[in-house]
Amino acid sequence: MAGFDGHRGWVYYLAVDPDFRRLSYGKALMLEVERLLTARGCPKVNLLVRNSNKQVIEFYRGLGYVQDEAVSLGRRLIPDLPAP
Repeated sequence: MAGFDGHRGWVYYLAVDPDFRRLSYGKALMLEVERLLTARGCPKVNLLVRNSNKQVIEFYRGLGYVQDEAVSLGRRLIPDLPAP
C-alpha cells in the first residue's frame, strides 16, 4: 500500500509470501509503486523500517534507498493489546 499526499510519497506496506521471496516480486512491486508515484508528480518516496529488521533494510538499500537524516516520532493513542 502506498500513497501520495501532494508533498511526498509513502510506502506503508509491502509484503511477499515467504515461499516467493528472492524471486524479485518485491522489487517489481516497488518499481511499480515508484512508477505510479512518479506519474503523479511525486518528487520523493519515504518508508519506515524498524532498525532491527536488517534483512528488509538491505532489501531497500539494494533498490537505492538510503537512510534520511530525520527522526521519526510517534505517540500511542490506543495501547497495544497484550499478546494472546
